[in-house]
Parts: sequence; structure tokens; C-alpha cells
Amino acid sequence: MTEARWLPLLIAIFGGSLCKLARGQPGLPCRGPEVTLVVPDAEHDQWQTLRSKLSDHLRTLPDLDRCAQLTLHVRGANLVVEVHASDGRVAARTVTSEAEVMRVSEALLTLPPQAAKLPTAVTPAAEPLLQARELPDPPDPRPATREPAPRVELGVGVAARLGGSPLFVAGGIAGFADVAIAPWLLGVSARWEITTGLLNEPTLMDYYLMSTAVGVHVGRHFELESTSLDLLLGPNLVFEAQDADDGNQDIGGSAADVRVDLGARLSGPKRSRWRAFGSTDLELSPARLAKDRYAHPGLPALPSFSWGFVLGVSWSGT
Repeated sequence: MTEARWLPLLIAIFGGSLCKLARGQPGLPCRGPEVTLVVPDAEHDQWQTLRSKLSDHLRTLPDLDRCAQLTLHVRGANLVVEVHASDGRVAARTVTSEAEVMRVSEALLTLPPQAAKLPTAVTPAAEPLLQARELPDPPDPRPATREPAPRVELGVGVAARLGGSPLFVAGGIAGFADVAIAPWLLGVSARWEITTGLLNEPTLMDYYLMSTAVGVHVGRHFELESTSLDLLLGPNLVFEAQDADDGNQDIGGSAADVRVDLGARLSGPKRSRWRAFGSTDLELSPARLAKDRYAHPGLPALPSFSWGFVLGVSWSGT
């Protein structure tokens, strides 16, 4: 009867000792931090290499929060590093390169000196905080971009033209009007020039060659650091008039020609409505390259090509 009374008491004491021992037993140490990828399925293999490098790198470093959860969110060209620390803190940083991923992850996971000396253990109550979970996407750090609106650009300037053959130098004015829908443009151009002498042969008395050209062109627009570059191609219709005095009588003639024109125009500053510009173009006459043409038998041959330069000012508006 006495042994029956002591048996429950002994069982209770033994059970209490086991409970106290269980409560005093420290938790198993963490071996992390754990690195998780949150990426589209199509890009998972592409980012898996970076995840492996990061995991291997972090395991070699001392004084890290081994119980933390690190998640890599892919956002276009950028990567968001998100850390859930074992004490419940959450931090996120946006990076753009592999080197930044390593530096930022190390900085977010490094424990302060006192905390680094404490045993790292996960209690059952803390485990739900470390489970990977999908969070709302952080705002995209890149500014929103939109296609530039169509614009109209007008320009006028002084022109110089070197022509041949025969060789001459002419001066005049030139202008253009473009409609640009980035990165393309469509426009018209016009110019007027006159020369009063030839460079490579004797010139008749009172000689002049006057030309008027109109053309259409298409172009490709390029935005540089502080300027804009347009490459242009199109046909020109050129009207020419020649006149001279051979000492006995005044002789003259006129002609029309279709030429291929290839040009380039540089303007700036690109964010200003009013801009300075410089342009150059090479104009070729397919018909005259094969055979010389004359406005009058007593006058020099008409030019088969020319190279032009224009300096001026332009206005750009939407």
C-alpha cells in the first residue's frame, strides 16, 4: 500500500525533470542564410548560377545571421535583395550587378559585435517568421519612359558648295522642314547658290552659274550625349542657269537635273527648342557622271557632283 502511494509521486518528479531538461536543451544551429529566388519560370535557370555563388560566398563569411532568409526578386534589368532577419527585421535594396549583390547581401546580414557572439538557434515560435513568402512587388526604381511625341523642326542657314567638274565654289542660303516621329523623320529642303568663276579653267567674262534645288528626304534620328544627329537620304531636283559674255555677245542657257543626295546634320543642345546646327551633304548626278552635259555649247560643262556645307539655326516644336 505504501509503494502504491509513492509511485505516482516518483513518476511526477521524473516527468518534471525531463521537461526541464527539454526546455534547457539549446536549439539546433542554423546553417544559412537561406537564399531563395523569386523569378519567372523562363528565367529560373539563368539566375540559378548567381544564387549558388551567393550561397557559397555567404557561408564563408563570419558573424552573419545564419537564421536569416534572403530572397532575390528579379525586376527587369534590376535585382531586389530582400532580407528577413532572425529578429524579425526586414530590409530590401535594389542592385544592378553581381558585385553589388555580394556587397549588399553581406552588409544586410552581418550581425553587430555583441549579437555575433550569441548562439544562433531557431525556436519553434520564430520559425514562421523565416518561411519564404511572396511579398508585394517593391516599386520599380527606374523612371517611367514613354515614346517621344511627333515634332516639327524648321531650319535656315548660310551655305557653301564645292562642285565639279569643272571645279567651282558657290555660296548661298539653305533651309529645311522636317516632321520627326522618333527615330525616323521625313522632310523637305531647298537651297539657292551662285558662283561667278571656275577654279580649274579660265572663266568667260561676266560668267555666273546659279542653281536652285528642292528635295525630299527620309532620315534616321540619333540622340547623342548633348546633341542630336540626323542621317538623311533623298532625291533633289536642281534647276541651273548659266550666263557669260564671250566679248561679242551674251550667251546663256539653263538645265534641270535629278540628283541623289546623302547628308548628315548635327544640332544642339538637344533639350532646347532653338538649336544651332551644322550639316553636310554629297549630291551626285547619275546622268552627268556618265556623260558631260551643257546648257549652251559655248559655256563650261554643268557640274556632275557637289559637296555642300550649311551653318544655321533651327527651331523644334511638337
